Amino acid sequence: MQSVGKIFDYRQKSENGFAIIAALMAVMILMAVGFFSLTVTGQDVLISSRLVGERKAFSAAEAGMHKVCWLLNPFLPLANFGLPVVGIPQSIDSVRDPSITYEITSPPAFLYTINLYGFDMSKAYTGNVYGTRITGKDASYNSSVSIDIGTVYSPNPGDTQQGQL
Repeated sequence: MQSVGKIFDYRQKSENGFAIIAALMAVMILMAVGFFSLTVTGQDVLISSRLVGERKAFSAAEAGMHKVCWLLNPFLPLANFGLPVVGIPQSIDSVRDPSITYEITSPPAFLYTINLYGFDMSKAYTGNVYGTRITGKDASYNSSVSIDIGTVYSPNPGDTQQGQL
């Protein structure tokens, strides 16, 4: 019976270092959880900053599209039909955010003619469609978005009996 008592005494003495091993394992698990959470958070920040940059670049391209629709006049003798110069970035708001620009990357080109129907269906109007490409850029996020648009310049009388409007 004494030998069994010695075995129990030996086991009790050997458990003295168990607390430090358990503490080290707990610290390792907490470090793994912390590293995982930092990795996921860092990726979320990168994804959201990329999305912000793309939205700003799209807004810049959209502002350029509105400028093209506002200024396009194919009857002007200028090569760009009254638009800003092709290939030169145009700032949207140089005071508040100078990093956002748009640029007309291809000059307006005649694509085709479409029929336009209005109030009086007996009169035939046609509109010329001009296509161009606009690129919006955001330098702070290093992002760019290109959009192709077709702008209708109208009305052009489709028959000779109407005269000019």
